[in-house]
Amino acid sequence: MTGRKAKRNGLTLAELLVAATIMLLIAGAVGTLASTVKSTNDYCQGYTSSAQHARVALSRIERAVIGAFANEQFPGCIVVAEQAGPQSLPHTLAIWYPTGSTVANPTGLPLISEIVVYGFDPAHPNAFIEVRSPTENTAVPATSDTGAWKTLTDRLKSSTTVSKIVLTDRLRTAPLTGTYSETLSPSDLRGCVRFRRLMAPSDSDWSQYRAGNKTWQNLPWPLDSYRLTSGTRLVACQTELQIAPGSMSSAAVTAIPFYGSASIQYELAR
Repeated sequence: MTGRKAKRNGLTLAELLVAATIMLLIAGAVGTLASTVKSTNDYCQGYTSSAQHARVALSRIERAVIGAFANEQFPGCIVVAEQAGPQSLPHTLAIWYPTGSTVANPTGLPLISEIVVYGFDPAHPNAFIEVRSPTENTAVPATSDTGAWKTLTDRLKSSTTVSKIVLTDRLRTAPLTGTYSETLSPSDLRGCVRFRRLMAPSDSDWSQYRAGNKTWQNLPWPLDSYRLTSGTRLVACQTELQIAPGSMSSAAVTAIPFYGSASIQYELAR
């Protein structure tokens, strides 16, 4: 075939190499995109699940605080802290929230059966629990007796005979000292939960008034809400829960913090 170019029936080696390289680049990009989509989906699902766990726990605490009884002897709720060296760990909350509509002693201290306790389960620190002891009809310690309160709440949280509800099993845990290890026992770990109580007037303000060191008018009443015979005290409870987005809840996991707050008001007699 003089003067004509021969017709090719395939690709050259160079063209095959270029085509294979392009296909590899496309496959790599698609793989990276698929991995990113999966990671994003897993994160969103984990966050949604964590938010649901936190919402259940925080809503139950909020309902208990809003419905709490309070008087001069017991301001509705009390935060019980554990002292770990120089650090104070306020990881337990007790609320005067009976199951019925009345209390045994409206002007005194609540009964143990009338309080509900929130904190982590000592046997399973990743579990955040709600505890009641409906058969104990003795009065709780005075709010100033921090040691007795820690003994009481530790006993209730560890007991196998009380009513115990697990609100979430995804609470992040961390060791008291050192770094996290899979070999640590539950007694070495603490659930990452914090409570904080704010009051106006505070216990210190009220004690100074009762001792005659502060006048009625100079107490820090919220919005100056006081009268000649009584004043309105505001008690607020703040909560922080660190919830793991998956089934793992160790210190090695990046947890998601959730916050809640609730408050009550009640009258203090002059």
